[in-house]
Amino acid sequence: MAWSAMHRGELNHNREVVLPARSKFTDLRNCRIRLSYSAVMTARLFPIISMIATLVVAVPVRAHEQITQVIVDTDMALDDARALTLLAVSPQIALKAVVTSDGSASPIAGARNARRILQFLNQDRVPVGVGHEVPAPPPSWRERSDALGWADLPPAPTNPLPFAVTLIVRTLAETTGPITYVCLGPLTNLADVLHDAPAIKSRLAMVWFYGAPPGDPLAGWNVKHDPAAAAAVFTSGLPIVAAALPDAQLLTLDDGLLSRWATAGTPASRLMGCLHRDPRVREDARGLHLRAWDDTIALLLLAPNIGRLTEPTSNVRRVADFDRSRAVLLYQQILLGNHGHTDERPLVTLRAIPTDPSQFQDDVAAFVRDIIARHGEEEWKCVVLTNELHRHLGLYSILGAKMGLRARELLGVGLDELRVESQAGSNPPVSCLNDGLQVSTGASLGRGTIRVPATTTPKAAATFTANGRCLRLQVKDSVVEQIETEIRAAARRYGELTPAYFAAVRRISLQAWRDLDRAAIFEETFASLADLQE
Repeated sequence: MAWSAMHRGELNHNREVVLPARSKFTDLRNCRIRLSYSAVMTARLFPIISMIATLVVAVPVRAHEQITQVIVDTDMALDDARALTLLAVSPQIALKAVVTSDGSASPIAGARNARRILQFLNQDRVPVGVGHEVPAPPPSWRERSDALGWADLPPAPTNPLPFAVTLIVRTLAETTGPITYVCLGPLTNLADVLHDAPAIKSRLAMVWFYGAPPGDPLAGWNVKHDPAAAAAVFTSGLPIVAAALPDAQLLTLDDGLLSRWATAGTPASRLMGCLHRDPRVREDARGLHLRAWDDTIALLLLAPNIGRLTEPTSNVRRVADFDRSRAVLLYQQILLGNHGHTDERPLVTLRAIPTDPSQFQDDVAAFVRDIIARHGEEEWKCVVLTNELHRHLGLYSILGAKMGLRARELLGVGLDELRVESQAGSNPPVSCLNDGLQVSTGASLGRGTIRVPATTTPKAAATFTANGRCLRLQVKDSVVEQIETEIRAAARRYGELTPAYFAAVRRISLQAWRDLDRAAIFEETFASLADLQE
């Protein structure tokens, strides 16, 4: 391998980064060269880029959510993997980069495994950088962190890995708006950035760190593994939330909780099942030894009201009054794909979308609790709003609401982030799918983010695109046949479009709303936009 390739920290044939002798200024020099080249090329290409931008349909923008831009710094222990998962699937978070440090896992193994998680969650466009080793001996559990639970995940990509410091500096320099730095391991990378590029710290809005200041009884392993780095960061003046809590105040991840979460049917829940399948992990869970350590950082960042941040002492705030019962519910909502999509859905005229059976008509009231228990509040809200828009309970409109929410789950996005092309046409009953799609995705005719091409062969299907990924969902033939059989039977019995016919469709629709599981009723096909253009 050429020296220049080694200097950039690229992968050799063993998929390992070849690190040169470390210099405090090596990474920064590389970054400056790359940024200068990038600036020149951007200036030269700007007219072309502008022309292309006018020809390409605009990417939808989240209209309903506040987005926090985040760099995650991790030593990729099991709790780090869970925290990274929570952040990667949240519609409130824009992951700008992930970097690994020497800690529970080696930096190289940690970077490889972080990439596998991101790929599993369809977030493989997030860049990953690898940190350098520190002189401290590795922990006794490193073998578990390097190898545990990864066998069930697809292999990591093999393209080159940049140094962590290079990636952090580049990300801070190129990103518009404030960035939050979430550190789940030792503070080695951030200390190096502050040494190499001290002016860049003005780009950081906040540092969230699982640990406490050096010398504090709760300082913990992340501080002790690289105490010099911790001292440098805590004395830098950066605003820091230090979130270490005694184990007794943390969530205990018992075997029953892990089992329920692993079967929720979303990519995040399936990943949770893979990561905790190892018998050693299950034994820890059964013995109540598994805690949500770094997970707590992710939960607090997503919902600060599950704890209380103390008034700052110097530049550091601490976490107090952590509400474990609310944290469990939040964790479950995130894994189910409900958090951010549900609680953060702003309402225009209503105070809340009702969930009390007494607020619904009698036939619906009997189904309320059962539907919410089976499918979650976000599906409930989507279908309630769809029904009001659609002006009656219809099977295809309900399927459209379930389909749009399923697409958000599989692509890991929130409202207003999808472009949708429906194949349902404009003739009822199949076209009723379009009303549910609009409500559940936020894509609308008014904003030009949903298309319904004319067709003579309508299908209960749609294509969804976001972040360079494409997903096609189609209602399974067996489900369509069941629906059409029941509708035909109602038409034969009551006559089409009669009051009795609509009453029968309402009964059938309520049962379908309750019984049809959105994770089981669609044919799901992924493709990249590049694949579609070939």
